[in-house]
Amino acid sequence: MSEQIKIMEILNDMELALNEATSFPLSKRVGVDKDEFLNLIDELKEALPYELEKAIKIIGEQDSILESATNDANFLLEEAKRERDQKNKACNDEIIIKNKQVDAEIESMMKEATIRAEELVSESRIIKEAKQRADRLIREATEYSRDLQSGARSYSVELLDSVEATLAEILAEVRNNKSQI
Repeated sequence: MSEQIKIMEILNDMELALNEATSFPLSKRVGVDKDEFLNLIDELKEALPYELEKAIKIIGEQDSILESATNDANFLLEEAKRERDQKNKACNDEIIIKNKQVDAEIESMMKEATIRAEELVSESRIIKEAKQRADRLIREATEYSRDLQSGARSYSVELLDSVEATLAEILAEVRNNKSQI
C-alpha cells in the first residue's frame, strides 16, 4: 500500500472516530477513546514520508538559507565593485602618466626645434635654408606629437576595453551566481 493511500485511510479513520464518538449533552464536545486516537496519530506519523520531514526542515531553514545566499551575493558584488574601482584607478593613472610623457616629449621637441631654428636663422648666409629646416623640424615634431597622442589614445582605449571585458565577466559571474540563488 502506498504511503499516500495509507495516510488518507488513517485520516478517514480519525474522522470516523470523531463522528462516531459519544457527544456530551448540550455541547459540541465528544468523547473519544484516547488510546485508539493516539494509535491513529502514531500511525499517521509513521506514514509521513521522510521527504516531507526534510521539506519541513528546509522550509524552517529557508530564512537562514536566503540570508546566506543574499550575503554571498552582496559579498561578490562588493568584491566586483572593488576590483572594478582598482582597475579603473590603475587605468586612469597609467593614462595620466602616458599623457604627461607625451606632453614632455612634445615640449622637448618643440624647444629643440625652436633652438635649431633660431641658430639657423641667426646665420645670415643660410637664412632661407634655416627657415626651411625649421619648418621641417616643426612639421616632424607636430607629426610625431600627433602620432604619440594617437598611440596614447589607442593604448588608453585598449586598456579601457580590457577593463570593460573584465567588468563584463565579473558582472556575468554575479548574474550567474544571482540566478543560482
